[in-house]
Amino acid sequence: MMPEIYDPLAVDWCARAATLRKVEEALLMGEMVTEARFGEDMTRFSNASIGDVQRALNEAIRECQISRGETPRRVRFAKSGRMRPY
Repeated sequence: MMPEIYDPLAVDWCARAATLRKVEEALLMGEMVTEARFGEDMTRFSNASIGDVQRALNEAIRECQISRGETPRRVRFAKSGRMRPY
């Protein structure tokens, strides 16, 4: 047997999903303050928007399910093409 080769570029999608879930919760709870000073009254918040985090989280969850051998749920559904006769 060949020894398993470590790939530094491989992504652990399940770990990424867990981390993104924590980031999402922190954003929703208002805990993502990156800098706060009171000497000159400065407060800076995280640059990530909740939409970006949720999109990345959904992608990570989907890839995690695929890596586990599960079938991810469908995200998009085909629109029915109907034409109105005028």
